[in-house]
Amino acid sequence: MLLEGALIGPATYAECDEFLNAYKPSAADQTSGPWYWAQFGVKAKEGDGVQADKPAEDLDEDDSKRVKLDKKGKVLVDDLVKQCQHIKETAPVRSNKAKKLRSQKELREEEYAKFNEEVAKIAKECGIVTGKWLFYPTPESVDILWSKIVKAVAVDDGALVKTGAVHSAKVSTTPGDSGSYVICVYCDDSWDKEAVGKVFKTLVEDHNCVSSAYKTDAFTILGIDSKHSSGIRSSLYGKNDFMTKEEIEESLARGSKAKAAKKNKTLEEEKALDGEGFDPVSESEDEERPRKKAKKAAK
Repeated sequence: MLLEGALIGPATYAECDEFLNAYKPSAADQTSGPWYWAQFGVKAKEGDGVQADKPAEDLDEDDSKRVKLDKKGKVLVDDLVKQCQHIKETAPVRSNKAKKLRSQKELREEEYAKFNEEVAKIAKECGIVTGKWLFYPTPESVDILWSKIVKAVAVDDGALVKTGAVHSAKVSTTPGDSGSYVICVYCDDSWDKEAVGKVFKTLVEDHNCVSSAYKTDAFTILGIDSKHSSGIRSSLYGKNDFMTKEEIEESLARGSKAKAAKKNKTLEEEKALDGEGFDPVSESEDEERPRKKAKKAAK
């Protein structure tokens, strides 16, 4: 189903192309709304937009589940900030075994672990367990990456659909202050580590897409970001929690090699046809444009 700014699967590849041509992130304007969506198997009606089965961070602020998490979570956040401040004021920077004094870092990590455990507990109680693998493409690459994600999420045989753990993805319609867009690939249960890891590996191995961080919607709702005053890590998982640096590099190399082989095969087939129904395609015409680096935002 094609709605305004959203594609609800199961969809065909032709429907994906229609959606992608109509709603290009790089060509969006201020009237397009903040996000374009691709979803699979959710409930939606014409005229309603994407109203059902939203990831938790996109629930209305007065939604009962969100209100409950926010109320309970804020108590935990305030306590974490106080504990970290107390550690800073009373504990030594370095540990002292002779005096049996633990370092600030050790004590903070202990508080972070407790906090993460408590947030997981209340998030599950409130039914807010979704989270997302994050990508930050440049204006030059956002359409290409988003196209891969849409076809992986909205089509019956899409690689992400096959994981059984992904039903939604979205892309911002305008770049942020850094000049980059945001793409979120949502997992149904952030604390199902095996499923979240399977999604990460699928993104890398099937689409040559590497996300550096996975963030829970619970943390987003509670305002936990990379600059939080407690210093806690805002992501639940990182890329190396599921694949080593070497494994990622090897997979990307295989993907690039397969893409090059496919391109060469297409060129050979066109030459073999000797112009029967095809126009010759030169290698330069078939290559992607060089990607420009996003300009840094003025300070």
